[in-house]
Amino acid sequence: MKVLWVAALLVLGGAAEAQSPSAGRCFGTGEVTSPDGALSARITRSGRSTCGESRVEIFLADGHLLSVADYTSSDGQGGEGVIQLAWSPDSQYLVYSLSQPANRPSGRYTLAIYARKHNKVKTLAAARPEFSFTAEALEMTGGDGQTVRLPLAAQ
Repeated sequence: MKVLWVAALLVLGGAAEAQSPSAGRCFGTGEVTSPDGALSARITRSGRSTCGESRVEIFLADGHLLSVADYTSSDGQGGEGVIQLAWSPDSQYLVYSLSQPANRPSGRYTLAIYARKHNKVKTLAAARPEFSFTAEALEMTGGDGQTVRLPLAAQ
């Protein structure tokens, strides 16, 4: 099943029209609790770019820190900021898209997936920052404008 993820993610790397996130499309700072209430993601925004730069921390409900993903830079301009963030319906995955830093070619975004089972964040290149969940899949738009469905059970 992991082959399905890899094959589907290759579609995301296709050419796409550059999309500059506007301030209204950026997540900012806040905390998002998983649907089952067992985990929460705290996003802290800093920096001077359009979406700022983000630090994403995953906590257990009792406050125990599980994971940190830091997308900030030393100059406050070269990092990545969270655009969209959502827990999967089964609370097993936290997915978020990140803005483009100035040193990355336009049309490329980062999609990050936190897997609860492995307590790790994996990042992938994406053509667009938008995504959504159904009960059984992560859905995103590939570089060709087609919807790509990545089954959650594949993880």
